[in-house]
Amino acid sequence: MGIVTSAIIKLAFVAIFGFFLYKRKIIEDKVLDFLTYFLVNFTVPFLAFSHILENLKKSYWFTVFLFLFLSLAIFFIGTILGIIFSIRKTHNFKKEFISLISFQNCGYLPLNIALYLFPDALRKEFIVYIFLYILGFDIIMWSIGSFFIFYKKGEDFKFKTIFTSPVIATLLAIFLVYTDIVKFFPSAVLAPIKMIGEVSFVLSMIILGCWLAKLSFEKFYKNFFIIAEAAILKLIVMPLIFLAILVHFKISSIFGFFVILQAAMPSAASLPVVARLRSGYSEFVSSGVFVSHVFSILTVPIWLSLYMKILKFYF
Repeated sequence: MGIVTSAIIKLAFVAIFGFFLYKRKIIEDKVLDFLTYFLVNFTVPFLAFSHILENLKKSYWFTVFLFLFLSLAIFFIGTILGIIFSIRKTHNFKKEFISLISFQNCGYLPLNIALYLFPDALRKEFIVYIFLYILGFDIIMWSIGSFFIFYKKGEDFKFKTIFTSPVIATLLAIFLVYTDIVKFFPSAVLAPIKMIGEVSFVLSMIILGCWLAKLSFEKFYKNFFIIAEAAILKLIVMPLIFLAILVHFKISSIFGFFVILQAAMPSAASLPVVARLRSGYSEFVSSGVFVSHVFSILTVPIWLSLYMKILKFYF
């Protein structure tokens, strides 16, 4: 499982680079605001759009609903865990605490793992799984789910808030696939869209590093135990729950491997961006994302190995 560890370490180095750029004032607050806007409104939507057009097939209509249900299930269980363990807490980061457990790094790490871990046939199948899962995840993270977690008293839910740029891109891509219009979509246009979209992986980690640079060591030390508790729930309790479910139903397959992988992932790298958009404490969230990624270097390989050993899944 060295591939998993290697992928996470690569992410950490990119975040450190962002940290360095901000500390050296190469990236200042105005630039950080622009990068955040560019990520949310262009690179993430372009990433979803291009990969759905390339990987989604009309024959997957039932599978789309299966992965939509899975994304809802992981979000729901994470949110319930966060709420339960924050009820009696007196700190001011309850919403951020819940978000760290509810949203995981569902794209970049799984893609890296699929690229190096699986033989060709399984790799293609697994990549399709990833982007089918992202369909539901983007809608939850960028609209309904984040609104629910960061809800403020007296705030009215506006239906138009569902249609964020990533969600619009996702729905448009699905429409093009299922109406066969995708056949007429020029590859000369899709290629640059895909190139811009793939910037999301690096850009989200650079932004994460910048937010970490804004956080004082004193604040990090003060909130460390809250952050560590969120990491334990995210990296140990969550995968334990899903492993128990998989063992109970004896799901020994590439799909089961995908489920335990998603359940064991660290907090989403773009979560500080979501927190900022929802007027949350982005600095606290950035710290939580970073800590969960560091701890996951150890925990993710363990959970994948346990799944394969207990359910005798091999590839």
